[in-house]
Amino acid sequence: MEQQEVREFSDLIPDDLLIDIFSRVSVKSLGRCRCVSELWEYILGRPDFTELFLTRAPPRLLFAFKAKKELYVFSSPQPQSPDDEISCLVATPYKRFPKYFPTDICTSQYGLVFLQHRRRKAAQVVCNPLTRHCMTLPKLKATGVERSYFGFDPTSKQFKVLCMTRSRYVTHNTHRILTLESGKRVWRTIQDPIPGHSPLDDDEICINGVLYYIALFPMPVLKIVCFDFRREKFGFIKLDKDMFPVPKLTLFNYKGKLGVHQNEMMELEKNVWWVLEDVGEDKWFKRKCMLPPEVTNMMCVGMKGTGEIVFTPSTCYLSDSFYILFFNTEKNTVRRIYIRRFEELKHHRTKVSVQIILDFVERM
Repeated sequence: MEQQEVREFSDLIPDDLLIDIFSRVSVKSLGRCRCVSELWEYILGRPDFTELFLTRAPPRLLFAFKAKKELYVFSSPQPQSPDDEISCLVATPYKRFPKYFPTDICTSQYGLVFLQHRRRKAAQVVCNPLTRHCMTLPKLKATGVERSYFGFDPTSKQFKVLCMTRSRYVTHNTHRILTLESGKRVWRTIQDPIPGHSPLDDDEICINGVLYYIALFPMPVLKIVCFDFRREKFGFIKLDKDMFPVPKLTLFNYKGKLGVHQNEMMELEKNVWWVLEDVGEDKWFKRKCMLPPEVTNMMCVGMKGTGEIVFTPSTCYLSDSFYILFFNTEKNTVRRIYIRRFEELKHHRTKVSVQIILDFVERM
C-alpha cells in the first residue's frame, strides 16, 4: 500500500481505534509509524497514548554493567509465567553512553533511566536508553549533598528528582526537588520534617508515586522513609521487631505494595520476605521459606508480579556464562536462565558489577 493510500485509509479510522492498535505493536514499529503521516505522528506523541502503551508493553529485564568506568546497558524479554520452559534469553544492546556519564547508580521509571555517581556534586543524567535522548540535570548549589532519587508521579504524569542534603547546624534538613517536565528546570527547596536521618547506600523503590528507602535515625535506629512525589511530603515506616538489616534488606514491589526481602541472621539459607499490609499502622506480613543451595551466595534483585524472586551475582566475569535465577516462592523451586549477547564485554578480564532492573518498559 502506497504512503498516500495509507494516509487516506487512516483518516477513516477513529482516533481511539488507532490508539488501541498502536498500543499493541512494538516500539520499533512505532518509530516507522511516526513517518506515515502528521496525524499518526501527533497521535503517537500524545501523553494518553504514551501512558496506555507503557501499561500494555511487555516488561523487560534491564542490565547495566559497569566495567572500567564505562556503562553498558542491555535489555531482554522478561519471563511472564513461572511455568514457561525458558532456559535462555537474548539481550539487546543499547547504544553505548559517553564515558563521562555517571555509572555508579542506575534506577528506572517508566522507560527512563536515572544515572548518578556516589560522590557528592557529581553529574546526574536522565536518559532514554532506546532513543539515547539524554538530559543532564542542572548543577545543585548546596552543601552536604548525599543522594538523589528518581520518581514518577502518576497523578500529574511528571518525573521528579529528589536530592537529599544534610545540614549540621539546623534542626530540620532542607532538600531539593526538580520537576523534569517544567519549562525552566530549577531546583526547588522543600522542608524535611524528619530530623536527623541519613539515607543508607541500599535499595530504593518507587511504587505508585511513593519513594521508599532505608535510613538511619539517632540512637541508632533503622526505619523506612517514604516520600510522596505528588504531595512532596515525607513520612516514615517502622521496621518489624524481627527484621534484621544484616546482611542486607532489599526493597521490592509486591503487587503494588512495599515488600522487603532479608536473610535470617546466622542462617543465610532461610529466605524471609515481608509485605507492608497497613501503612498507617506499620503492619507487616511475614513469610519464611528455605532457599535452595543455588541462591545462597547470590544477590536478591526483587520480586516479579508472578511471585518469583530474582537472584543474580553482584559481580561476575563476562567471559563466563551469565545467568539469573528465578525462585518460585509458591512451589519452592528455582530455575536458571542464561542471558546471551554480552560478547562485547568479554574482553574485560576483571570482574564487572551488574545491576538488574525488573519490569522495565521501552518508550519512544
